[in-house]
Amino acid sequence: MELSDTDKEELNKLEKIAGKQLPYRFPNKRGLTFQIIEFVRPGYIKRRIFDRNGHCLFLIKYNLDRTIAEFIEFGVTDGHYFRKTIWNEKDEKNEFYQNNKQQIADFSQIKNELQYYRSMVQEKRAEVLPVENDMKQYANELENHAYYQKEWVKRDKITDTEAIHSLEKVEKLDFDKKRDLRRGLQARNALRIGAINSGFKTYNKKVENFQKRMSDLHLGKIKYLHTMDVLSDHDLRHASNLLAGAAAEELVNKRIKEVQFGKVLIHNLILPYPYEKQTKLSNNQIDHLVIASSGIFCFETKARISKNNSYDMLKDYGEIADQVAKHKESIKYVLEKSNNPLIINLLKRIPSIDQLICNVVVVVSRSEEKFSLEKTERYQRVGIEVCQLDDIQSLLVKAPEGIGLHPEEISAIGEEMTNNKALEEEKTFSENILLFEDEMNLDEKAVDEQLYHANQVIKRIDHIDNLLADYLSGAREWRKLYQQYHYWKKFYDQVNNFANAESYYEQHQIDKNILDRI
Repeated sequence: MELSDTDKEELNKLEKIAGKQLPYRFPNKRGLTFQIIEFVRPGYIKRRIFDRNGHCLFLIKYNLDRTIAEFIEFGVTDGHYFRKTIWNEKDEKNEFYQNNKQQIADFSQIKNELQYYRSMVQEKRAEVLPVENDMKQYANELENHAYYQKEWVKRDKITDTEAIHSLEKVEKLDFDKKRDLRRGLQARNALRIGAINSGFKTYNKKVENFQKRMSDLHLGKIKYLHTMDVLSDHDLRHASNLLAGAAAEELVNKRIKEVQFGKVLIHNLILPYPYEKQTKLSNNQIDHLVIASSGIFCFETKARISKNNSYDMLKDYGEIADQVAKHKESIKYVLEKSNNPLIINLLKRIPSIDQLICNVVVVVSRSEEKFSLEKTERYQRVGIEVCQLDDIQSLLVKAPEGIGLHPEEISAIGEEMTNNKALEEEKTFSENILLFEDEMNLDEKAVDEQLYHANQVIKRIDHIDNLLADYLSGAREWRKLYQQYHYWKKFYDQVNNFANAESYYEQHQIDKNILDRI
């Protein structure tokens, strides 16, 4: 059908204004400020209406007879949400709501979907929250146990006494008991320490994996939970040697005490070494110093493992000879600088001060079987006696010719040594380790308490790990449901805002001359 002259004139007018931004003068309550008219061939006119922020709220599609073919109202925050109404040639209205590709003709269906997903979210929440609460409870308990957990190993300069004390308590040894003394000497005397150390290696691996998992899941790391420093193979060997050395010294101490005659026994005597006077007097620790009528005996104790029922003493010669030489020089230094008349007269009376002092190395077996000491001749050539426990008594009663200390001289020498002991504190060793405590109040109860905390940490990590699988599965499903709920909630809120749509349609249908009022 050919267009009339009037239609052509109107179309010419429309083509002139098509695509231009024009003031919106139609009365409204939505804050609409401008519009754009477009001429869409064949035979349609599009009118888009915007608010002051440039957001398109309405799109109206007119037929050339000025009747409305389509009316679309968009949501105020998201152009994907809209309500669309289409009129066909018979002026029948077809209305639906659309979000992305979702089209729904009935508003009640949106409401039903919203209510359904709301109930599903609440139902899943009721399942997930108890699991989450259990996780939080275990995490709080875990943090409490981790807070009270002390370090397994302290690595500083530590005295032998401190190190041995902690080793004895962890190993549950009491050197007043003969059975524990023998166990302390054995090659495998640190079995409990080794087992605990192995346990803490497992503990560390579990803690590292757990903290990483918590971090990866954005659940936050446990503040006080950290890995423990563990003992190396060298540390374990050193700990074993310290225990054996302490047990051996105690055996020697008991054997010396069994010798029934007048003597002074000083255990772990620390004396200055004279040749370092120009700098700082270093520590010089003597395991046992016995002052008897037969002379002054300086005992150095060594716990050793034999091979084929014998021990080769040449293996230790360099270390031992240097050590006992310092002991002898330290004793001579203390005696020679003494102002006690008894000691001064004694040194004048005896042929030589070297004859007064006897260095003794006592080798204690770390196995049940007895063994012989091989290649001791080099020690004897430099005046060092090498013996075993059974030889101590006969050694103490044998005195060099011309040496016979009187009781008052024994007391004077003992007093002089004790006074000089105060000059220096006990030596510390950087390779020593301290277990659990940094103070000397460690007891078996404290050790067991630390192990209890470690076991509780592992137990709660296992609980949380088991719960995490269920929690994550439920939480993922909960999240999907919540996303669906959020989708329908947003759809519902947007569609519910289309409150004035009906009156708007009516206004545009009645006013056939809307384009003339532009």
